[in-house]
Amino acid sequence: MYGTGDGTVLWTCHIFGNQSVPPVVPFNLGSLGFLTPFDPGSAEEVLHHVMEGGFPIMLRHRLHCHIVRAAEWVVLNEVVIDRGISSFLTNLECYCDGTFVTHVQGDGLIVATPTGSTAYNLAAGGSMVHPQVPGILFTPICPHSLSFRPLIFPDHVSLCVQVPANSRAQMWCSFDGKDRQALNAGDAVVIRMSAWPVPTVCSKDASRDWFSGVREGLHWNMRRLQAGAGQ
Repeated sequence: MYGTGDGTVLWTCHIFGNQSVPPVVPFNLGSLGFLTPFDPGSAEEVLHHVMEGGFPIMLRHRLHCHIVRAAEWVVLNEVVIDRGISSFLTNLECYCDGTFVTHVQGDGLIVATPTGSTAYNLAAGGSMVHPQVPGILFTPICPHSLSFRPLIFPDHVSLCVQVPANSRAQMWCSFDGKDRQALNAGDAVVIRMSAWPVPTVCSKDASRDWFSGVREGLHWNMRRLQAGAGQ
């Protein structure tokens, strides 16, 4: 399959659900092009090369998310739990493999993949993570605490985020920015790494494509170089 923008790549991953996804060839016809390294002007040449089998693949991890009382989703970027229009802080109980981790009191929580680390996670102060690092990012949104720092969990754990029974307000959950769902007191979202990553075709290789994206798309660490000795 081929995609024509970052949003199209997300949509393509969504329609396959929690099952195998064919290799995606992403062309940059969007506004940012962080996930789309190929120039659409070279589409015929690229697709011919792909059909011959001579191309590197990057496996992008996805998250399998299940609202206990409702349905399931698979995300490429992130699942976000927030307070919506409520004026009250979130009060989310977070567990890792059944062990209590912390309460999230603030505007909400982002649980992201390494691919999603450069999306909402980055804006909320989370770390950028190479897409081939097997981990689950745990980033609070505007926490009401000076000591609440983002975490990265190993990819084999199961996270559970629960709205406590005494919650003052309804919470909201969204999946790659879509399918917004209400979470009432007692509801929980279980999040784990999907067994089915998304294979995307690389222009050069996984690392060169990713570093090119963070430099050119996000202008990461752009600074005039310090003059050398004697200059």
